Amino acid sequence: MLSVVRNAIKNPIFVVIIGLMIVSFALWGVNDIFQAPGTAVTTVGNERVTVYELSRDFERALQREREENPGYTQEQGRADGLGNTVLNQLVLDAMLRSQARSLGISASNAAVRDEIIGFEAFVDPITGGFDRLGYQNYLASAGQRENQFEEEIRNDIVLRQLTEGLFDGIRQPDVYRTILTRYLSETRDLEALIISPSAAGEIGEPTDAQLQTTIDDNPQFFTTPARRGFTIMRLRIDDYLGNVTVDETQIAEQYEYELEVGAIGTPATRTYTQISFDNESAAREAAERLGNDEDPAAIAADLGGNPPSRQEDRQSYQIADEQVRDALFEMAAGDTIAVETRFGSWFAIVVEAAQDDDIPTLEERSVEIREQLARAAAEDALYADLGAYEEARGSGFNIEESALAANIPYAVYQPIDNQGRDDDGRFAFGFFQEQDVLEAVFASPALIDGELTEYGDGNFFAARVDIVEAPRVRTLEEARDDAETVWRLQEIDSRLEALAEEVVELVESGQSLDAIAAANPDFRVEQASLRRDQTADNFSRQVVSLAFGLDVGEMEATRTGSGRSHMVLRVNAARDGEIPQPEILSQVEDFLNQGYRRDIDSSLVSALYREFDYDGSEVNVQLRDQALGVVDPNAIQ
Repeated sequence: MLSVVRNAIKNPIFVVIIGLMIVSFALWGVNDIFQAPGTAVTTVGNERVTVYELSRDFERALQREREENPGYTQEQGRADGLGNTVLNQLVLDAMLRSQARSLGISASNAAVRDEIIGFEAFVDPITGGFDRLGYQNYLASAGQRENQFEEEIRNDIVLRQLTEGLFDGIRQPDVYRTILTRYLSETRDLEALIISPSAAGEIGEPTDAQLQTTIDDNPQFFTTPARRGFTIMRLRIDDYLGNVTVDETQIAEQYEYELEVGAIGTPATRTYTQISFDNESAAREAAERLGNDEDPAAIAADLGGNPPSRQEDRQSYQIADEQVRDALFEMAAGDTIAVETRFGSWFAIVVEAAQDDDIPTLEERSVEIREQLARAAAEDALYADLGAYEEARGSGFNIEESALAANIPYAVYQPIDNQGRDDDGRFAFGFFQEQDVLEAVFASPALIDGELTEYGDGNFFAARVDIVEAPRVRTLEEARDDAETVWRLQEIDSRLEALAEEVVELVESGQSLDAIAAANPDFRVEQASLRRDQTADNFSRQVVSLAFGLDVGEMEATRTGSGRSHMVLRVNAARDGEIPQPEILSQVEDFLNQGYRRDIDSSLVSALYREFDYDGSEVNVQLRDQALGVVDPNAIQ
């Protein structure tokens, strides 16, 4: 419910803070007037939930859903209540931030900076330092401005500071621990008579009437999947890469460019202070005094120079004056110099820090550069064809006509299912490589030329559904072999079930399982002593779960773990566990901690909603719907 509370808990003193918060709720009441100005979907205390925040977090929630269900749409998310769940979490975060600020909890700029620098995604793999370009690329791909991302980080830090330590130091009553430990440590002695499939005997030939009944009673086994036939045009970057040649000259030129702009390796840098003078003698005297660690501002004032300028971590290309640049990168830390600029003025310079370069060689970079250049050339060719295709479509041509006009191949597929298989079960389409394409085909209306759509890593497609085959139950002639297989399995299962019931009756009449098994070569007895979390051979998890629901001496007929055999299960004894094993004690602690965390989560959320007297009526519905991508104003109530 409250992921930030679950995941960021450290400081035990916060238990006291929460207690004081809840007491304050009861004593002083709450604010009951909220306004939602500007882009605020809702306001809690002094904290606003904006359209941007709701839209951002809703899209992130959709992306998480699509990891399990790639076809999950925005409409499905709204219908499933995902938008409201995201909004509720944002409201809850706003409540926590408001309480944090009232308690004087905040995050400094330095804390935000350290948090961002610590992200692994923003660490340069070569230098180990902060990758500014990677940071900016991330923001661009996420559609965020720098100040928006930093504010998000600031809020996360505040929430962590507020909620740290809520659960640490809490100890559950020992009686709970004792009861749960005994429950998980209990061992049961199980005995089962296993009835193998061969005990069913000879199975004759089924009649047509029996097979038809099997189909009618089990349509799920005999229903053909929905299938679609379609025409498709694809532009795949890999197809273009095969036609690209990159020569060594291009690689060398790209390498030189990377060197020039400092895009690879760790470039040489200098941190230095410079004072500008209009004559050589003053500059030389200033350089000498800089070497004696005198204050640069005092030197400039004494000798009539301009105010000193400090430059930090400057690369060579960032220093415009060639004479100054050449002099600087010949100097080490602590060196001073007086140097004439190209404009005739003079600089007195002291180098405070010097970092020599660590640059990969052309040979070390050549493979990656070749791939980059090949990719760029392939993309150029792809986009040229894409433009020609779009021009033809704009002239009124359909998919195949436009593909021919642009000299792009297209394909026509006979009906296949959503896994790419034809009616013989063979894979006719590269489903696993192009799953997105097939999912789009099955979501498209029939007989309409689809728009050009990007998929995968820089690929494009356009498709038209030509044939739609609805699911149907196969006829007896089509499904005869499969129907006979199902009928035989069901016949065997029915006979084994009847035999199991007979065994139960024999045991209840006084016979032992061993004696019954000895009289039938297709029967055998197995035994096991197991805890709730253990399994063995035919004693599957389902069988063990059933056994722990029986009383000692009670029997139950069921299937074995494989599902092919049947068994008659009996519990012979139930015993308390010996000294609990470490894994049992770990399970006990995990179970109790999770239970307490759920209780505390629930109590905290209830207290916050009471504090702010919040019931959702303050939500600006129009802005909420805008953030959730609603077109129909009646789509969300």
